Amino acid sequence: MKQYRARAVFVLGLAVAAVCLHLTFRNADMSRTWETVARLGPVVLLAFMPYGVSLALDGLAWSRLLATLGRSVDAAKLFCLRASAEALVISLPAGALLAETMKPVLLRSQHGVPLAEGVSVIAVRKVLILLGHGLYLCVGLMLGARILTGPSMQRIGGSALPWLMGAMAVALVGIALMSGWVMAGGLAGRLGRWLQRMPIHSVRGWVERKRADLEKADGTLRRLLVPRRLAPLAVPYLGMWLAESVEAYLLLRLLGFDLTFGDAVALEALMSVVRALVFFIPAGLGVQDAGYAAFLSWPGGADALNAVAAFVLLKRARELCWMGVGYVLLLQTRLKGATGTTPFSLRFAESQPAPGVASDL
Repeated sequence: MKQYRARAVFVLGLAVAAVCLHLTFRNADMSRTWETVARLGPVVLLAFMPYGVSLALDGLAWSRLLATLGRSVDAAKLFCLRASAEALVISLPAGALLAETMKPVLLRSQHGVPLAEGVSVIAVRKVLILLGHGLYLCVGLMLGARILTGPSMQRIGGSALPWLMGAMAVALVGIALMSGWVMAGGLAGRLGRWLQRMPIHSVRGWVERKRADLEKADGTLRRLLVPRRLAPLAVPYLGMWLAESVEAYLLLRLLGFDLTFGDAVALEALMSVVRALVFFIPAGLGVQDAGYAAFLSWPGGADALNAVAAFVLLKRARELCWMGVGYVLLLQTRLKGATGTTPFSLRFAESQPAPGVASDL
């Protein structure tokens, strides 16, 4: 039954994506769009690099979180792991959930991090990503209110988008801080005690067997959730989000759009919220593209719509490029498990010198 339900959600997501793409670009001249992309030439590949920087910043912050627990894992190795998981996020409906489930398992199998510690590190990392996302929305609101207000005034009849974006920023920062406070206060132990009150013998027996693991998880979370250690790590996670804005800015300028970097930050910040809301559609396909068209084609007519189609095409090409890299790394990981050999990507990562990590990080 769950398998059929997952397939139904996937088909629904693709149907929504197809409808949105058709309604958005039905008047675009795709031959002109291809000409625009071809005219850019190889220089467009430079715009694919910021996404790699985003993954690298995540790997660096992740390695510092593990260093807090005395686990030395190079940022280059975590870059490979992150790219593998990102392929699932891009290509599958609700792929983010599957990717988050995989990460502690890959940490244990590839880097010897115990599962309880891996789960705790991933939980704290999610708190930092939420915090970085909230700060990213704040930066977008401060730098790019102009692009938010123009289409909002015309299409909604008021300045709703900046207010909605500000509310989302406050909510994300609040959720991140509250989650960190709850986890640092012994969340695993409280959850175990709550489960023990359930009148189900098998559940209570499971809690008894896992009591030591739950206590260890609480200890790990308390070691990680120290403000003086976490505050510096919010910077790379903010940088991770901003790197996507750099990509958008480069592509938009190459395509002739007269937008500032602040406009690109605001636009990408808003689209990041759209992607999160339509999580059941792989990579927000169709819905995100309609969002770009709503802002970038207003009020430029057919030529602007063709340019937007080129921008969307290049954005999706970047996703396909990095998805391919991720699946290659994922395949190498599976081959390593089958043969007991280390794949080239991990041998390269292991050959890199370990970054110096201060003990208080």
